[in-house]
Amino acid sequence: MVHTTNQLSLTRDLSHVPITALALSRSPSGQLLVFAGEDSDLVVYEAKTGLLKGRLLSRTSVFVDQPIHGIHVRHGRVLVWGHCHVAILSVERLTKQQGHDGVVDGDGNDSVIAKATAPDWIFHGAFSETDDSVGALATAHNEVIPLRFSSDTAEIHLGAAIAPSRPMLYSAHLTWIADDTVLVAGGTVFGHVVVWKCRLAEQQQQQQQTSTETLFNFEGHEGSIFGVDMSTVTLSDGSSARILASCSDDRTIRIWDITERGGDKPSRSDAPKAPQVIDTGFGGSDFNDAHDDTQSRSRQNAPIAAAMGHASRIWGVKFGPSYGEDALSVYSFGEDATMQRWHLRLSHATAAQEADCSSSRLLTGKLSHSKTFSLHSGKHLWSRAVLLEDKAAFVATGGADSQICLIDESSLVLSQTSDSLGQLLTLDTVDILKGLDHPGSSNTAAKEIISRYDFLSYDHILVSTSQGRLLLGHLKEPHVDPEWEQIEVPHDLRDDVKLCYVVKAIAPTAALLGTTSGNIYHFHLPTQSITHIASVPGKIIEVNRLSSRDGVVEVLIYLHGRAESHYFAINVSTGHVHTQGQTKGLDPRFVPTAAGKLNDLLVIESRHGFLSVLDRQEDGMYHSILDIATRSRDTITAILPLPPKPGSTHASRYILVTSRDGKYRIYELDRQSDFMFLHLRHETSPPFGPMIAGAWFTQDTVPELVLYGFRSKDFVIWNETRREELATIECGGAHRTFQLTFSETIPGRYRFAFTKTSKLSISSSDRLAHEWVKAGIHGREIRSLSSNGRYIATGAEDTTIRIWEYLQIADGAQAELRCVAAMKAHITGLQKVVWLGDDYLFSSAGNEEFFVWKVQSLESDYTGLAVMCEGVFTDKSEDADLRIMDFDVCQSDDGSSMIVSMGFSNSVLKTYRYTSDGGRFELLAKGRYTGACITQTRHLSMRDQLPQLLTASTDGHLALWRTEPQEGAMREYVLEQAVPLHQNSIKSLDLIDSGEGYQVFTGGDDNSVAVTWLGGTSGSTGSASWAFSRRNIVRRAHAAAIAGVLLIRRRTGVVGISVSNDQRVKLWSIPSGEDGNVELIRGDCIGVADAGDIAAVGDFDGGMATIVIAGVGLEAWSLK
Repeated sequence: MVHTTNQLSLTRDLSHVPITALALSRSPSGQLLVFAGEDSDLVVYEAKTGLLKGRLLSRTSVFVDQPIHGIHVRHGRVLVWGHCHVAILSVERLTKQQGHDGVVDGDGNDSVIAKATAPDWIFHGAFSETDDSVGALATAHNEVIPLRFSSDTAEIHLGAAIAPSRPMLYSAHLTWIADDTVLVAGGTVFGHVVVWKCRLAEQQQQQQQTSTETLFNFEGHEGSIFGVDMSTVTLSDGSSARILASCSDDRTIRIWDITERGGDKPSRSDAPKAPQVIDTGFGGSDFNDAHDDTQSRSRQNAPIAAAMGHASRIWGVKFGPSYGEDALSVYSFGEDATMQRWHLRLSHATAAQEADCSSSRLLTGKLSHSKTFSLHSGKHLWSRAVLLEDKAAFVATGGADSQICLIDESSLVLSQTSDSLGQLLTLDTVDILKGLDHPGSSNTAAKEIISRYDFLSYDHILVSTSQGRLLLGHLKEPHVDPEWEQIEVPHDLRDDVKLCYVVKAIAPTAALLGTTSGNIYHFHLPTQSITHIASVPGKIIEVNRLSSRDGVVEVLIYLHGRAESHYFAINVSTGHVHTQGQTKGLDPRFVPTAAGKLNDLLVIESRHGFLSVLDRQEDGMYHSILDIATRSRDTITAILPLPPKPGSTHASRYILVTSRDGKYRIYELDRQSDFMFLHLRHETSPPFGPMIAGAWFTQDTVPELVLYGFRSKDFVIWNETRREELATIECGGAHRTFQLTFSETIPGRYRFAFTKTSKLSISSSDRLAHEWVKAGIHGREIRSLSSNGRYIATGAEDTTIRIWEYLQIADGAQAELRCVAAMKAHITGLQKVVWLGDDYLFSSAGNEEFFVWKVQSLESDYTGLAVMCEGVFTDKSEDADLRIMDFDVCQSDDGSSMIVSMGFSNSVLKTYRYTSDGGRFELLAKGRYTGACITQTRHLSMRDQLPQLLTASTDGHLALWRTEPQEGAMREYVLEQAVPLHQNSIKSLDLIDSGEGYQVFTGGDDNSVAVTWLGGTSGSTGSASWAFSRRNIVRRAHAAAIAGVLLIRRRTGVVGISVSNDQRVKLWSIPSGEDGNVELIRGDCIGVADAGDIAAVGDFDGGMATIVIAGVGLEAWSLK
């Protein structure tokens, strides 16, 4: 058996780990390439161009047990570094490691040309711009290490370290300013920015002495410097200046002038002179009079611009493209997982100041915030890259969520403005009326304000004013003002049109106008005519478009102060009313806010969360047949049916409902003869909340759900299927008039109009300004995994649960992980998630939080899973401050309920019966361990309708429990047997039924793994049926605590898998009987740091198993 088991292999099929390094480059054929550091692998992606999606080109393992920290691409070569290791790779080989079908070649080691090891931690590196064999490295002690590459011998030669001083740095950046000279900027631990020049010896003159010049030593930051960048700009007078940007954990970005001028007197030193001493205190005021001129001068070197941003530390800063004169963009990348764009405006000092450059700065500037990009989940943007071209600019971001985003900033270059995608136009009536042929008097225009409006299409907007004007705007490019024309309103209708309260587009060529006098008007765009078509008895406050078919649109008209609404079927072209009706039977307190049509049924929801289903009767009126109170007590904002399955002859029976409470819900309408039932199938809150205003489904092959609403002062468009933010527009918040038009086929194409301070603002975008080169996962540590064979559930410290569909490798393609549901109900980090069959998922966390989730698929073309929180655990302690450390769940003997056993952090053990009818928990048994905390809980066999329990704890013991009767129905857990196993806490446990008993595999905080056998016993009624029979332990199995273990039964025996914080996964041969010892089969490095759990996916009878490892990231490995 051992011989067979030794043939086992582990292959990594999927990797979602933090992106630690990024670089952008163009290939000779014009491809935009994204180079990413994913653990020790260099991964190359081709960015999306036009309608072609990005794709993975190659994955190459560069270092052993060492993540990549930086990437530099030039001359067709890639310079890669991590810690003190450096390597050079070939771009050509990296981009050709794929077959004719685009399948990535798994072996890319031939791309690594050469490797070397430096004497210090490397922060930055760059090839010379003129010589492809020369480079330089900047280290953590402000040193420059010359690098020379010999193509003949394929070797890297590193020179001696050069430094004018050796403070400890947290960041560094170097750039070549001459063939033999590099400019170095270093950010110190204590808040200084040091700028110096290093002249390197020429290759033919190896004995030539190198030299350094310290140019600047800036102070001002109140924290460590985490990022620096340098750029050369051309000013409006034709002169050039060099500037430096720095960022810190004081949350500020500062811009410094580092231009060398005639009045500067740098400190020059010829290496290897004794290093100079640099002050290391924040804001350093205790200077010695003996300091040289450079340090004295640093007191006068204040930043030319500074600004505070982000919600926490700023990890990096980059200069972006220039636009206009003396203006350029600056990008900052933060711990808050956002990228922020800043607008830097430079200006010259006065002529008097220029005459005295020794005492005044020649350059001043202003740094102002431009835009925030929230494209990642969780925390930390660890990597970034900027590519500047003549007519294009791109910014790439990589986060702890394993996601890579590429932002197209080419519009800044082309438009020469600070923004064009999402450009905001602000208009008032005076501006609009000036462009009309007959604007009217100026006094009237000054008093006239914009009242109501709606988009007829992407190119037209219809606007009504307080003076009864009807204006048609012809919309052009996002940054170009619209052209306006006034619609001629018939003389007899003008007074009534002044009372217009609603403008609602019903088609690209038509709109309805509703007035406070109860009149309804039809506007036809081709003829620009307005016609009265109907009247209703009350003030019209909203028109809701229900559906459209064969040129006839159905609408529902809401009236002020009335529960009844009026239904109309209207010809789009003529305005002719084909059908008219009214709602009946609603509660007088019902205030309609949203409506939808599902088959022949009308669904209306109210301001206070009530829902009514109405059916059309013989009298032509819609009568209520079902009234329910939903889980929402806030305003329902939109109702839309889910797309039916392809080829289905019946319309969907599901509706999606959005609400101001920040949640959206999916209901199923179940009609049985004379009865109507409404079942809640899905309920969740997306992260962009707290108010959802509406939704739509895309017209893709597989429809995707897109939501929109408000977050604080921003309007947000969010793709719920992909968990991606499509657009963010600052508008002032939700309490205002607004309208949105969007494309169901082109992502990112929208126009958003809103009223602010009585002015009309329009934000437009023709396309997405960004793309996701690689999809991500949780942005925080994943603490628990569970698989039911098809889906994988993950619970993370970001308090969210996600359900994934793992798409296996087929025909050489790469494995994928597709998110099908995300739930956020916990308020503390997840501790455990467990599947029970395909329909139920259980989760636990701190504060004694325990939820039961009902999971099911929908009979719809929309492929997202329906997930609803069915049960909430309420039997909490007085302070409700305990953590449910672990739990196990199984079906009851009769299958009518579920049995849940929980281990609490106060050493208490409880077993409950959970019934789905009402989501009730009934306490069945309770017990208490010693003072040690219970860390693992597992069910064994059932006895007297209660499970016998196996527990593990922080004292390293395994324990068996049986129950004894107490007064009443509840029973008491009694400790039957406890055996010492590990030297301290047992962190992980798995068991399998061996037929004659159980094999228990454990991993501990003592770095050990152990196998314990449980055998059956016979005894009197009520005694335990299991007992510990033998233990086998492997000490020092890993170099750190073992966070997850897994047992897999194969045809040839049982294999144990362990994963540890030492970033190793190991396979163990588990003896089938009590004879024999646990033996190591093999071990592999993993890219997941701080591993939290391990799970198996799918069936193992085919000779292959897939295991998933999660922690700070997630990886899938195939065991063959």
